[in-house]
Amino acid sequence: MNDGTASLTKGLSCCDEAAWRAFHDQYYGEIHGFARSRGAAECDAPEIVQGVYLRVIRHAKVINDAESFKRWLACLVRCEVIDHSRKRSRRNWLNERFQQWQESGRDTEGSRDDSGLEEAMMVLSENDRTLVHRHYLDGWSQLDLANEQGISVKAVESKLARLRKRLRKHLGQILTDPT
Repeated sequence: MNDGTASLTKGLSCCDEAAWRAFHDQYYGEIHGFARSRGAAECDAPEIVQGVYLRVIRHAKVINDAESFKRWLACLVRCEVIDHSRKRSRRNWLNERFQQWQESGRDTEGSRDDSGLEEAMMVLSENDRTLVHRHYLDGWSQLDLANEQGISVKAVESKLARLRKRLRKHLGQILTDPT
């Protein structure tokens, strides 16, 4: 039984443009449906599909039958949905804390900031505070930050992850021990 899957996947692994067009035409809807069935929002599904395409490029291999190929794609979609969700929740948590911090700082009556974020930010060095502020408040991309600092994007990503962890730990201490 030759369903064309082996030749399609061989073309994908060789980065054949015709194979990629055929793959997109045949599987876009199915991958989109997999993403939605895994709980992805309609607005996030196209981004997840693009992430799956990148995973297919990185891990392309020849698969002989359509059913095995669909199972492999479903696995890639599952991984991409999970990664997308994790990225979004990390960024949203810190953005929410910063928005609370900014709003409390705008109070004209000088009310005290109960969130402890200002105190947590003061634990960071001036460079680290600037990095966090530029990324999460000013909207600088990691690429822009990397170019400014002369380091790799991966280094910026790792540094932001460490800083989020430090802030989270310090905020946890403030909230459990308000003295």
